[in-house]
Amino acid sequence: MKKYYSPLKPYSRVPRPHILFNAAFAVARLFVKPNVLLSEALPDEPVIFMANHAFDYGPRAMVFAGKRIKRKFRTWSSFNTLSIKRAPNQMMKTTYPNVKKPWRYLARLSTYIVAPVLGLVFRAAGVIPVYRDMRIKTTYTKTFESLRTGYDVVIFPDSIIPDPENEFVDKTQKGAFKTFEMCRRFLGRAPKLYPVYCCKSLNTVSVGRPLTFDTEIPASEAEVKLEAEFREEMKRLGQALPPHKIIHAASIPKDYDSVKKYLTYNEEKMYAELNRPKETEEAESAVK
Repeated sequence: MKKYYSPLKPYSRVPRPHILFNAAFAVARLFVKPNVLLSEALPDEPVIFMANHAFDYGPRAMVFAGKRIKRKFRTWSSFNTLSIKRAPNQMMKTTYPNVKKPWRYLARLSTYIVAPVLGLVFRAAGVIPVYRDMRIKTTYTKTFESLRTGYDVVIFPDSIIPDPENEFVDKTQKGAFKTFEMCRRFLGRAPKLYPVYCCKSLNTVSVGRPLTFDTEIPASEAEVKLEAEFREEMKRLGQALPPHKIIHAASIPKDYDSVKKYLTYNEEKMYAELNRPKETEEAESAVK
């Protein structure tokens, strides 16, 4: 019996992407046809693309961009999105955080219908599940498997916290950059990183210049260096485009209490940082 890649199981008997994803892709391509800009030719070996979310545009646009440039992708996707049980809560906090009563009840009802269907489509696409606990080992294992078998990996490292020094990409989550050291250890090499700026208002996916993980310095320093270079390249890509509306990773909730019950512990910490009083930030800056 032939074994195929599976997002949530050790293997599958059905190849991905399968008919459910192909059907969804056929419909979606009528509405999403991004322009793809390459800073330079892409190499033959698998690489890691890091892109901004631009709300929901980034993940959708990258699927079609992959077809345009003839690359095979596997995308990191939150386990909460793939889980039928957790998907409705995930949709409430990312898509409907600012919907008020009585429409909030209708939005909640819609998540029980839409979110599980989207989860099935993502699983059909053969994504890589991202866990926020000890199961992160599975995320890395499936990342290694994908790179080893010739697939590029797409990661969206931006958080929900805007960066006042770089309007083109929100503050990034550190775990994404640990991937390169893990690849170096378990694959014998760290793949190249290609920053990707997704611009919804211009319907454009702009692929930047390759960045290399520095193996000559301690891993912790190399991760910080790579993150800084990624952010600088994202700024260059954004500034190179005509003036456009910048869209962030997620809708920022105006009322923290409206989404608090849907948050995980790590997400609560991010929202707490997002909602810190300005005086506190100024005081901390003065100490530094």
